[in-house]
Parts: sequence; structure tokens; C-alpha cells
Amino acid sequence: MKTMGDGCAYTCGLDGASEQKAARELNEEPRERLGALTAFREWALQQRWLKTPTDVRYLLGFLRARKFSQLGARELLENYWTVRTKYADWYKDLDPADNHVQDIIKQGVYIPLPGRDKQGRKLVIVRLGSMDPKGKRNTFDDVMRANLALFDYILLDENIQVNGLVFIIDLTGFSRHHFVSTGVENTRKCMIVTQKALPGRIKELHYYNTGPVFESIFNMIRPMMSEKLRNRVHVHGQNLSTVYGRIDQTLLPEEYLPDDYEGTCAGSIQDICNNLAEEMRQPQARDFIRDLHSGKYGVDLALKPDTVEPQASFRKLNVS
Repeated sequence: MKTMGDGCAYTCGLDGASEQKAARELNEEPRERLGALTAFREWALQQRWLKTPTDVRYLLGFLRARKFSQLGARELLENYWTVRTKYADWYKDLDPADNHVQDIIKQGVYIPLPGRDKQGRKLVIVRLGSMDPKGKRNTFDDVMRANLALFDYILLDENIQVNGLVFIIDLTGFSRHHFVSTGVENTRKCMIVTQKALPGRIKELHYYNTGPVFESIFNMIRPMMSEKLRNRVHVHGQNLSTVYGRIDQTLLPEEYLPDDYEGTCAGSIQDICNNLAEEMRQPQARDFIRDLHSGKYGVDLALKPDTVEPQASFRKLNVS
């Protein structure tokens, strides 16, 4: 256990492979980690216009997402809270133990799967077709609120911060009614959150069961994607065998495996979702999410200085 200058204790949660990857890919040197954290935390506390949690694991996610660049981490943190202030209907006053939120998690639109793959990455299945396009059970905003809270929690895992996320986007049952009900504006908001305000590393995007509507969707979102993200897209049509070439079958739910498969798996989708909903009810997750979504954090752009000099003065701390 090590202690920051303000007395905050920190024990590194990385396994050996992740710690090596963090040094190799993210410029994270164990001997310099706390110094970088202290500089980032002190900067955050000096910003009168920005209110944010400053605990160690939370701030580490921003540094790792920007390869320990102080300026990059600050920009990401600013974007993160600017987006949450602007789109407060997705972020404010959320309790993961609320029955409505629990129902959405059990519905299984976004499903972080148990464990991590051989590269240490977290697999997430996204089943957009499981949403109700008429919004009678849950609206799109309801679904986003619950599932963005899920990502807030799983990105506290230090190994996931380093190794990143892999998405399997299953378009089974996704129709033009879903497409229309989601709307262009919500799609744009999702892309902003994902690319500009997420303290996580998206390593791969796998689109499966792509029907006629997929081309319309992808033609809309492709111009919003960075070149790096576009290069990480894999389209599998209706063939799961090509997914198996990229994803370890033992990590998938039984519904995504062939009938003759006899190996281990992640269990049923419903069991995974039920376990996830129960985990989000526990104090560690619930207390963190309730605090993060309490409304006491955010930005007041009227107080933000016009000058860029404060950032320039920290340029020497950029260790990337």
C-alpha cells in the first residue's frame, strides 16, 4: 500500500500482465503513478467551475484512458462532466437498487459478461433489439440511464481500465421501428459519450446478425466515428462462426453457442443479468453510483476561465 501526499491510501489492483501492459502501452510507471495522480487531483481541486470525485481509482481511469497525459486526462474529465451536466436526464438522481433500474438491467440490453478474455478485456453484449421501440416498458432514456451507470461501475476495475472493452452488438430483432424511435439526436449523443467522455478503451466492435437496417444505421454513425474506432469495427453478418474466431466461446452465454458445444460458458443471459442486477444492489456499487449521479458534481461553464494559461503551465507534467 502506498500513500498520496494528502494521505489517501492506494493499493494497486492490477494483475501482473495488466501492469506490464500499462507500462508498455499507457506510459504507466509504478514509481511515478502516485506523482501523476497527485498532479491530476490537485489540478481538479483547483478548478472552481468543475466539481468531481477525486478518489484514486476513479481518477486513474482518466489517466489510463489518455495514456497518462496530464492534458489529455484533464480534457477527458472536462468532457465527461460537461456531457453529464448537459445531458443530465441520462445521469442525475439514479439509484441502481430502484425497481425500474433493476428491471432494465434484467432486460439485458447491455450485458457485461463475467470474467475477462485472454487479453484481459471485458466483453459486453449489446442487444438493441431487446428494447421496446414503443417505450411502453422502458424508454430509450431509461435504458441509457441504467446502462451508463453500469459502465460507471465496471470501469472502476483497474484491469478493465488498462485492457479495455470489447463490444458484441447483436442486431437480432432490431427493426426500423427501433431505429426511428431512437432518433438521430440520441444516436449523436451516444457517439459523443462513447468517444469524447468515456474513461475507457474500446478495443473492438463486433456487429452480428446485421440485416437490411444495419446499412442505414452504420451509414449514419460512420461519419461520427473516429478513424481509430472505424478500424476496430468487425461486421459478421449472420454468421456466429466468424465471431468465434475473435471471441473465446467459454466467455459467451449459452444462447450464443452452437447446439453441439460441450465446453464451459458464461451461463444463460437471464442468469447473468439477474446476477448483475443483484451486484448493483450491493453497497459497494450502489453507494458509488448514487454519489456519482447525485447532482453534486458537474460543471458551471460561466465560471470557467477563458485563458488557456493554467493548462499550459502543466505541460511539463505530460509523461506520455
